[in-house]
Amino acid sequence: MFRPTILNRSIRLSLSSRNQVRTYADKKMTDKAAETFKEAGQAFKSDGSIGSNFNADGAIGSKAQQVGGPFSADGAIGKQFTDEGAIGGTGQKVAEQVEEAGKEGEKKV
Repeated sequence: MFRPTILNRSIRLSLSSRNQVRTYADKKMTDKAAETFKEAGQAFKSDGSIGSNFNADGAIGSKAQQVGGPFSADGAIGKQFTDEGAIGGTGQKVAEQVEEAGKEGEKKV
């Protein structure tokens, strides 16, 4: 039969105080993770710092416009990279989901 002793009590108190510190650290880490998710989602949207490069006037999209033909924004390949196209549209949806996950993470904490 287990009998509580002073040593057992101090171990339990020590463990419970660790959990309190850990809870604080977890909240801080969760807040930072939520903010990072929101920033990443915003960056990959078609008007974000990464996504805007794929627009017809962006760094990557403008090169495709220069090549023209199927690579232009309304060509068979280029239109796939617009925010309504298969590739760009998927990227847009994922960016919105990641951003939403960040907002949800903030609400839960």
